[in-house]
Amino acid sequence: MGGRPLVVDTRKALAIVALVAAEGRPFAREELAAMFWPDADDEAARGALRRTLSALRTAIGPVGFVIERARVSMDPATSQVDLVELERLAASDRLVDLEAAATLARGPFMAGFALRDSPDFDDWQASRAARVEHLVGDVLDRLASSRSVSGDPAGAIEAARRRVDLDPLDEPGQRRVMDLLARSGDRSGAIRQYRSLVALFDRELGVAPLRDTTDLYEAIREDRMEPAPELPTELPTVRPTEPPTEPPTEPPTAQRSRLVGRDDDLAAIVHAARVAAPDGRVVVIEGEAGIGKTRLAEAAVDAIRARGGNVLAARGYPGESGIPYGPIAELLRAGLSTPGGLASLALLDETARFEIGRLVDLPGSIRPPAQATSRSSQSARVRLVDAIARALTTLLDGPAVGAVWIDDLHLVDDSTREFVAYLARRLAGRPLALILAWRREDLSVEAAVTADDLVRMPATLHLTLRRLDRSAITAMVRAARPGSVASEGYIDAIVADSEGLPLHIAEVLASGADPGTSVPRGVEALLRERIASVGDVAAQVLSAAAVIGRSFESVAVRYASGRSEEETVEALELLARRGFIREIPGPSSDPAKFDFSHGHLRDAAYGGISLARRRLLHRRAAEALRLEPTVATRDDVAWYAQIALHEREAGRTTEAAAAFREAAELAQAVFANREAIGHLEAALALDQSGAWALHARIGELRSRLGEYPRAIESLETSAALAGSADLAAIEVALGRVHSRRGDLVGAVSHLDAALASPELDPATRIRALVERSVVALRSGALAEAAATAELALGYAEEAGDAAGAGRAQRLVGLVAQERGDPVAARLAFERSAVLAVNDPDPTASIAARTALALAVAALGSVDEAVSIASGAIEACRQIGDRHLEAAVENHLADLLHDAGRETDSMAHLKRAVSLFAEVGQGETERDPGIWALAAW
Repeated sequence: MGGRPLVVDTRKALAIVALVAAEGRPFAREELAAMFWPDADDEAARGALRRTLSALRTAIGPVGFVIERARVSMDPATSQVDLVELERLAASDRLVDLEAAATLARGPFMAGFALRDSPDFDDWQASRAARVEHLVGDVLDRLASSRSVSGDPAGAIEAARRRVDLDPLDEPGQRRVMDLLARSGDRSGAIRQYRSLVALFDRELGVAPLRDTTDLYEAIREDRMEPAPELPTELPTVRPTEPPTEPPTEPPTAQRSRLVGRDDDLAAIVHAARVAAPDGRVVVIEGEAGIGKTRLAEAAVDAIRARGGNVLAARGYPGESGIPYGPIAELLRAGLSTPGGLASLALLDETARFEIGRLVDLPGSIRPPAQATSRSSQSARVRLVDAIARALTTLLDGPAVGAVWIDDLHLVDDSTREFVAYLARRLAGRPLALILAWRREDLSVEAAVTADDLVRMPATLHLTLRRLDRSAITAMVRAARPGSVASEGYIDAIVADSEGLPLHIAEVLASGADPGTSVPRGVEALLRERIASVGDVAAQVLSAAAVIGRSFESVAVRYASGRSEEETVEALELLARRGFIREIPGPSSDPAKFDFSHGHLRDAAYGGISLARRRLLHRRAAEALRLEPTVATRDDVAWYAQIALHEREAGRTTEAAAAFREAAELAQAVFANREAIGHLEAALALDQSGAWALHARIGELRSRLGEYPRAIESLETSAALAGSADLAAIEVALGRVHSRRGDLVGAVSHLDAALASPELDPATRIRALVERSVVALRSGALAEAAATAELALGYAEEAGDAAGAGRAQRLVGLVAQERGDPVAARLAFERSAVLAVNDPDPTASIAARTALALAVAALGSVDEAVSIASGAIEACRQIGDRHLEAAVENHLADLLHDAGRETDSMAHLKRAVSLFAEVGQGETERDPGIWALAAW
């Protein structure tokens, strides 16, 4: 007042002044008393208000604030309210008024002020603050536009930045800052603004910027800014998507009951297995949860075993779809544990045994020697799956046709599903039955396509199980109660209560209760009720087993449960006797292993554990895995993934993130690129330390898969988070991705940014120069390509960088080839191929061999060229790079065409077209440049 701050001894006095001044109207005393003292009776509230207004009158004096007997108000003649003045100025379009309004907007409305016991005032304050923020934002938007039009770019940027400071997540406002910076000539500032936005969105929201923002950024980078309409100032509505829920696993009966109502289906499976020689057969069983798929398959494999056939069984588990080849490793371990399994695998060649050793820890007696492993780090993915197929075929060799049974295929990882498809198409000469069971409604889109392909195969036996009719239910009841006579009424009640679902019938019969009365209709509730009846110690052991989540050893469940060895053994025996778990046969020298009768039982047990105990059990499970005696010698892809899952559920994010990173490394080692991405993303979600490096790895993997927009998104996020010392390498990676898409302008922008970096290390400079030479060559700038390649070669030789020299030699050869000198080109390509052997980037060797094949063909040695190009194609498959594979196939088709070998040429051309069509599939609009990748 009068230039002096208002000082009173109560916050409510200040709140009353703010309320009356902001609203600009008189307030009745009763209204103020009710708002500020809501919990007091009327008399007490009025008394408190009188004392507060008295303190205000003493502090303010007689001028400005009018306190009357019935109401309180401001005197407009002797007082001035900044908020009122702000609203007046904001209604004007004059630049001078907008400048004055911006000056008055010094911060959020009543920032830091709050009352503890006046919720109505708090609500008013929050609402008013939101209105003021919106008003100030509008003023700053208009001020930025007015300053820009009036020729004051610095002032426009200052206003736009103030607008973004109000709401950093306002993406249109962020675009305005980028646009103004670029148009003022500060392109690097605009790029920094974009990358800070990417980092902010990744940290706060876990999303990437909108396409409009990315388009503006690319236009700024490539210096192709065009006049654009006024950017919107309203933040678009973002509707969060609900995470998918994990469907329950299909539970069969806890106790294995007699199979009824499936006689024809069982006979069909047994017949298919009997005739699966010399060429194998595929058996597909599908149906809804609880329909009895597992029970039917169990009866079938029992019949196969009875005839002398070997059976290897595995299943998918909830939450393990990110573990590559998990069920396959389970099949191989089962085969190793059978009599003669070790000797069977010993018959495989060293290369096949090395590939199998990627998934399971082989005993020293059959583990390949060091010289076998030294050359197989570049093994093709096709070699891995072929080795698995050969191993399973060998393990099933016996007096009768054996079977591979994979249950719950809808829960397996992509790599396992792809292997199943591979094996199903290559059963010629393999006398075995491949039995698969899944729930169609729970298949992913990709898995449904694979399922349809398997079902349509001529030799596939496809069974879709239906619910049981009354006669089958009657037979099931009679079989379960042979010593008693079930009345027709009892059977009618089961028919009505179960609606023909075998699981429900089996559980009702196992409980011994009357249908529709004491037994709950929900199978989940019934299972939980049965679990509660096993006793405290058994329940603790069962909870620990449920947390482990899949087949488990008695040692692991004892450690996780915290019970003694004797208590654990007794509990496991009880649980097996009651049908909750089953023992898995294995060598007597190995620890006893168990599994749940079905995953649905595990789900029910897990659902009954409190959150605090779940975390404790998950922590113990992770520790138990680390204490396994085979840890020092195993290279098990699933091992780190299981540890990571347990650590995450235990709430130990740092440990979980580290395990996910290890799992990603192992997944990449067996070419499971998608699973590796999943593990890296899981690590990012848990721990942001080193986030830029993880985003960069994800970007490289997505590029390998041909998912270029998402690769660019990941690399741009990496660039936004990285320090200046690491930024150049990311710019080179971005340049390569843009080059692959055919966006040469974008590639040049990123590569030039890398080369202009003051912290550019020699290796990154060489890579950037090589990529720059590639772009120049593709653009037809032959002189520039030659000069840049020679510059890269000089830097590489000076730095002693063999890999960099190999890449530069490749470009030297390509320039020579373009100039019509195939002899010089071949010499350079041969040097490049030799130097690329130890290059950590496998695409360098592929590019060198592809270029060499073209040069050799130009000199007339077509067969030699075809051999070299075929090796390059195999190398593409090794790393799962389908786009690169398409380009090499295309080159091979061209050189065969030039040699007059049209039939061979057309076969490779068709494969190239098919592969090119897969790159970027699913995008709204695919870049036509992907069809122009030259593979070098």
